[in-house]
Amino acid sequence: MEFIADTTVLIDLWRFRDKPSRIADLAEKVGGASLIVPWITQAEFSRGALFKGVSLPTLADFYSNFLLLALDQNTVDRYCELWVELARRGKAPDYPDLWIAAVASACRTPLITRNPKHFEQIPALDVVGYTLRTP
Repeated sequence: MEFIADTTVLIDLWRFRDKPSRIADLAEKVGGASLIVPWITQAEFSRGALFKGVSLPTLADFYSNFLLLALDQNTVDRYCELWVELARRGKAPDYPDLWIAAVASACRTPLITRNPKHFEQIPALDVVGYTLRTP
């Protein structure tokens, strides 16, 4: 099984890498599944990490644990279809979450996130939410 990773997943895996009990719910839901990191998730996470002083080699090492997914025409088409559908309903988001949703939708792969509400308006999207455990 595979999951498309929202940026919250990478943030939490990075932030709590030395405190696995905090991400136990995420680990339980992912189990032995592969985490697929789309280009937009990688860009969002890298932007913040670089701003905080994380080096590119350190990021490359972190990303070696995931399957990285490049942008493709199928995703571009799905993004445009979703945007038009949502715009016609007066709910057209124009932010990275729509790109992440488009990847999951185009791949027909569940999306895992700590913020499922960000994806509520996306039609026919399989979203798996998780929570962080308190210390």
